[in-house]
Amino acid sequence: MLKFCVLGSGISYTLSPIIHRTVFSELGIDATYGIEDIPPEKLDKNIPRLRETYDGFNVTKPHKIAIVAYLDAAACLGAVNTVKRSDGWTGFNTDVYGFFADLHALTGDIKGRRTLVLGAGGAAEAVVAALTEAGADVTVLNRTASKATALAARFGVKATDNPRNQKPELIVNCTSLNSGSPIPSGLDMSELAFGYDLVYSPLHTEFMRDCEKCGAATSNGLGMLVRQAICADEIFLGKYFDEPELYNAVMRELGKRQ
Repeated sequence: MLKFCVLGSGISYTLSPIIHRTVFSELGIDATYGIEDIPPEKLDKNIPRLRETYDGFNVTKPHKIAIVAYLDAAACLGAVNTVKRSDGWTGFNTDVYGFFADLHALTGDIKGRRTLVLGAGGAAEAVVAALTEAGADVTVLNRTASKATALAARFGVKATDNPRNQKPELIVNCTSLNSGSPIPSGLDMSELAFGYDLVYSPLHTEFMRDCEKCGAATSNGLGMLVRQAICADEIFLGKYFDEPELYNAVMRELGKRQ
């Protein structure tokens, strides 16, 4: 039996076990999927146990960047959300695909669209990579300006510390704000068409409500979560699946639990 899990901290809400178990069930794969809720200060001492116990694991906040130091190889960006055991530990990032596929399904082509990314952590890195690949006009805004500047420089996009000089058509929230809206005061949202929140719990966030007040359509990050998980399972199992069929099966299962 194969053993997988999601690694993070403060993730009791995670839907990952339901998603991956549904995928395994649909495919007839003999595998388990659990949760490893480990705070940052205890990650180092738990790494040997994780390496010994699991065939692979997904990585979420706040470990997506920290986990890189413990890998034997990384076939991805600086942030990792999927780790597979195969002649050592190799890191991947399926968030890039998951975000791009979900956003494209919701909005279509975003080439040239003025896009403001809120946040500059591991999740934002995947989002900026996907947006840049899609040809969006990207600007990064973060509470710590130096982090926004560093992220923007890696992808050749813009950074700003002044929301008043922005008039986005698309906003993507990549912050880990647990309450309130991350939309900065003074932001001109008069031309906003879409607001995408990587958060999926709750399903309807204050960020989404603020975007909707301006007449924009919105989405939470549940679709991204499901799409990146299916991509991760393809990496874990070394085979490609019928993604639309599995996506629909997972969404039906999640719908039963809401």
